[in-house]
Amino acid sequence: MTVTAGCTEAIAATMLGLIDPGDEVVLFEPYYDSYRACVALAGGVARFVALRPNAQGRFEIDSAELAAAVGPKTRAILVNTPHNPTGTVLTRDELAAIARLAVEHDAIVIADEVYEHLTYAATHVPIASL
Repeated sequence: MTVTAGCTEAIAATMLGLIDPGDEVVLFEPYYDSYRACVALAGGVARFVALRPNAQGRFEIDSAELAAAVGPKTRAILVNTPHNPTGTVLTRDELAAIARLAVEHDAIVIADEVYEHLTYAATHVPIASL
């Protein structure tokens, strides 16, 4: 177990422990401001997948864009759900797509679920339950 003084420190420690120089880390844009800095601190390369609003205003993942961002150098996919700053709660299907790609590419999923209890209309599916 590791005790940290908050999420930013926890993410930094995770990146420093798991990411080697040149490893790629997938981040969903927009992202919490410290994510990119933590990837850089570890010598990693950030790869971005944009969350875009659909017709109902829900920010969602384009599965083709996600698949294109994950490759042989991908070491980790950082998932924040409920998402900061959009508020999007990733669906079971979106999380399953992330999990499939992580298994396929032997990547680690780093789950930042700090806002798991701040959902109002959507049901949060804990990543560990997949």
